[in-house]
Amino acid sequence: MAEVEDEILVRRVAAGDGRALGTLYDRYAGLVYGAGTRYLGDRGLAEDLVQDVFASVWRNAGGFDPSRAGFGTWVYRITRNRATDLIRRRKARVRTVDGGSLPEPGEPDPAGDLARGFDVAAALSRLTPAHRELLVLAYFDGLSQREISTRTDTPLGTVKSRTTAAMRALRDILSDPDGSPTDE
Repeated sequence: MAEVEDEILVRRVAAGDGRALGTLYDRYAGLVYGAGTRYLGDRGLAEDLVQDVFASVWRNAGGFDPSRAGFGTWVYRITRNRATDLIRRRKARVRTVDGGSLPEPGEPDPAGDLARGFDVAAALSRLTPAHRELLVLAYFDGLSQREISTRTDTPLGTVKSRTTAAMRALRDILSDPDGSPTDE
């Protein structure tokens, strides 16, 4: 299921496919957790957030509309809304103790540009497995092209050309999210 697009997986989740939910969880749980730790400032609450977000995906998958937003954007919205609810509940408890107030409406989203991170994760899921593996090793694991060559037992020149092709394909997907990935 690693090569199946998010939108197809969501339809499977709506039909009760737990494996499809597991695949989406594997793709997005790290981003949701990262958003939670930055947004909430608490690892325990971030773990609760991940559980809450994916329980919501399970319950509401039938309502997902790919014509309105990609899956990554939809998950980001759920994450932001659930995190905001957690912050409000926490501040409401704190307010009863110290008299503080809730944030003003219209304050900037403390999660910053996390939506972009979810868009990138969704775009990565649409790349060929070879391109996705290469970009994950380079940008998420921080490996050099030489280290990738050694780890994957792929000639360095091939790693370099695949990196260029993978970056081009990722750029194309991000600039045209409704298009299909490029197989270069």
